[in-house]
Amino acid sequence: MNLERSLVLNRFLHGLFGADRFDDLRGALKDQEEGPGPDGQSRFFHVLTGRAGLRIERRSLAEYDLRILGYEARLAKSRRVEPFRAFKYFQYLALLYTEIYLDRLTSDPAAFLWELNAFRASKADFADIPAFEPDDLRRLAFFMATGSGKTLLLHVNVLQLLHYLKSGGHPGALVRRPDG
Repeated sequence: MNLERSLVLNRFLHGLFGADRFDDLRGALKDQEEGPGPDGQSRFFHVLTGRAGLRIERRSLAEYDLRILGYEARLAKSRRVEPFRAFKYFQYLALLYTEIYLDRLTSDPAAFLWELNAFRASKADFADIPAFEPDDLRRLAFFMATGSGKTLLLHVNVLQLLHYLKSGGHPGALVRRPDG
């Protein structure tokens, strides 16, 4: 089984946007202008909410989008040596997927585990992959090309983690420490 076919979480997240593969989303987003539109939401947000087969609440997607734009503004303000303007579509998707993952994990980890396992069980490609256990959900990986901005995204991932550790209903799903 090749790596692409074994990325369960990745394919689960693509499916929330009515896509089977990353290329389905790339085609819709790659020519879209980056940054916020006139209404304050990103232009990527409008493309994604207009997709057929959308399986994520528009309200939640709008919240994630605004948070990502906030991270974008924070980076633009703080990066003086190497100016930053806006996330590219693939960076935006990585951050959006992280938002969805962290939100679902910290709001209702049991429901997220069930939903991910139901998705895994529904795909023949994943027949050899065992059911996920709660501790399996505490791992997240990115597979991105050299020069795609992984270090930049890692800075934002720290901000995302801090947000969900503070605001999530079940932060212990992310970090389990004996001191609470």
